[in-house]
Amino acid sequence: MMRGTKKMIRIQELVTCCFVLALLALSCGVSWAEEESALTGIAIKKNIRVVYQIKTDDWKEGIGSGLHYVRKLVNAYDKMEVEQKDRAVHAVFHGDAGYWMLKDKSYSEFKNTQEGNPNKHIIKELVDRGVSIEICAQTMKSHDWKADDIHSDVQIVIGAYPRIIDLQLQGFAYIRF
Repeated sequence: MMRGTKKMIRIQELVTCCFVLALLALSCGVSWAEEESALTGIAIKKNIRVVYQIKTDDWKEGIGSGLHYVRKLVNAYDKMEVEQKDRAVHAVFHGDAGYWMLKDKSYSEFKNTQEGNPNKHIIKELVDRGVSIEICAQTMKSHDWKADDIHSDVQIVIGAYPRIIDLQLQGFAYIRF
């Protein structure tokens, strides 16, 4: 008889626990069945500042991985209904990833291909979505690239490191690729 009583008490405790959890969820305005889109994971939705340092030549899904992940961040903020005016995202390219910023002709010459730059569409998309795409003038100089070689939506900055430092001192969160 004692064993059955202990089992019954444990079942009652489990039911009580589930009931309390359900009440907590309801009091927070969250149901267990709500879609993922209702969950934001962030509390701040204004004055978001991010700077990406992108210098490695890694690829994901046919585009430069740094561009891929910048797009993912912008998509996440859009999904969370963070307006474009409430976020500033900069992507500073240099080093081995610098050639991603080239126009088709210059890209084809640099990579010895006829395909053109596969990154040109995402560069345009990100700029249209408020992202500042920037290339280091020192990277350009080391490859003898001129301003005419660079995608028209890309801004040229004097140097990647001074630009990144400047943005960090302005309160931008730093992400490296």
